[in-house]
Amino acid sequence: MPSIIALAFVLWMPLMASGAAAEPRPNILMIVIDDMGFSDWGAFGGEIKTPHIDRLAQEGVRLTNFYVSPTCSPTRAMLMTGMDHHLVGLGTMAETLQPNQRGKPGYEGYLNDRAVTLPQLLRDAGYATMMAGKWHLGEDLEQDPSRKGFERSFALLEGGASHFADEWMLFPNYTPIYRENGERVHLPDGFYSSRSYTERLIQWLKEKRDNRPFFAYLPFTAPHDPLHAPDDKLSGYTGAYDMGYDVLAQRRLARMKSLGIVSGHAVPSPRPGFIPGWGELSPEERKRQARAMEIYAAMVETIDDHVGHLIGTLKELGRYEDTMVVVFSDNGANGQPTTAYPGATAAWLERNSDNRPANLGKRGSRISTGPGWALASMAPFRMFKTFVSEGGMRSPLIVRGPLVAPGGRIEPALADVRDIMPTILEMAGTTHPSTFHGRDVLPLQGGSMVRLMQGRQDWVHPAEQAFGYELFGWRGIRHGPWKATWIGPPVGPDEWQLFNLEQDPGETTDLARERPDQLETLTKLWDQYVNEMGVVLPVKPSFTAQ
Repeated sequence: MPSIIALAFVLWMPLMASGAAAEPRPNILMIVIDDMGFSDWGAFGGEIKTPHIDRLAQEGVRLTNFYVSPTCSPTRAMLMTGMDHHLVGLGTMAETLQPNQRGKPGYEGYLNDRAVTLPQLLRDAGYATMMAGKWHLGEDLEQDPSRKGFERSFALLEGGASHFADEWMLFPNYTPIYRENGERVHLPDGFYSSRSYTERLIQWLKEKRDNRPFFAYLPFTAPHDPLHAPDDKLSGYTGAYDMGYDVLAQRRLARMKSLGIVSGHAVPSPRPGFIPGWGELSPEERKRQARAMEIYAAMVETIDDHVGHLIGTLKELGRYEDTMVVVFSDNGANGQPTTAYPGATAAWLERNSDNRPANLGKRGSRISTGPGWALASMAPFRMFKTFVSEGGMRSPLIVRGPLVAPGGRIEPALADVRDIMPTILEMAGTTHPSTFHGRDVLPLQGGSMVRLMQGRQDWVHPAEQAFGYELFGWRGIRHGPWKATWIGPPVGPDEWQLFNLEQDPGETTDLARERPDQLETLTKLWDQYVNEMGVVLPVKPSFTAQ
């Protein structure tokens, strides 16, 4: 049987015939939103006010079949390297390494030296490189963004923190660390994450004096919990979610069908039994949960406001038309409670949080949306962040710019976060090396999306390729329309399940017993993936809210 790498992750060398290299090299603006649901933007079916991001969608292309990892740092590892996260140091999240994984290749808990990063290659190709926001790819100085290709950086090193200036912990024995250009810094008064990260990028863009194109990376920490929003946004969605998450899921799915984001025959994945229906909650709990979703929506709207400010700056500087904008979410919506963090017991949260109703969304509060709203944000897909089901791994992706055919096209081609690096390298007119600064590096595994963006091709990966996924012991393998998953209780049985995603994107009907031949094909591909990527399964499957 052919290598799973050959089946799943084909290296597409820059296609000079596509015309990309003949054009002036574009600027690149890459925006990653943290824990945002598939349908939160208006352009993907949501009711949240996101006019600036929606305008990007209208000017470019929307990908509706774009995959990421189920959680933050593995996605970012693949984004920065174009390679499977098991190869480059984030086989699992650093916070969840189990004893049998520690010390194994690919489980260092930070980006290892087997890969070269996207900003390193762009910097060497003559780009000005800058980032402001979440890093989550290593905390030691040698793992800092300033050592991984960014000439200017302002970064939260860990997975999450308060969105205000208090540098507040998410769980016990955790202190968020911020660095600017490799130096430890503390946050100024008035800091709010989405605004402050964007303003830092705007400052650097205005200060830039040379003629180099730029690569600007803006990884927001919102709307990752704790749910915090600026005071002027906290009342913007009052009453908007009183109908509950079951109704919201229905409304969003209907809107997605009308837009063509999902097929008209899509059936939503049923709500698992461990998540109560909205009508089963007490009036007090419904009120509290509705308030959490109001704050979440305010956070998403605030992100859009600041994306608008950044786009406005590019227009003022005369750089918008020659800038490629790439924006997506790093995983599915977060459905885990705040007590899912290590050591964050209900008693600890009570002692260390100010969750009075009047303070929710403000400094000192510590809440999340919970699983019901996460399911609604990911409908019709199954589950949410953490799981290798579609709800954990489907992300909305928008790309617009000089190498993208305009018109707001909705594109169902299968693509993957590993495809972003080869796409950007082709846009920049450079290639991926076999050695970097005297050391050997592994080859790219993603494929360029340039021809798809130009409307010259309707696929990125040939149909015969397979895609393997694993995190926290949950397992998935996709081959054509077929996907096999192994997700244990309470989400699924303690065995492989089989789904036809073209007919059943919600993974509602298990075909494992009906099609044992197809399941056997996929599980053999899974075994190859494990061997070739060096997957070390945890002794016991586990998951985290990060």
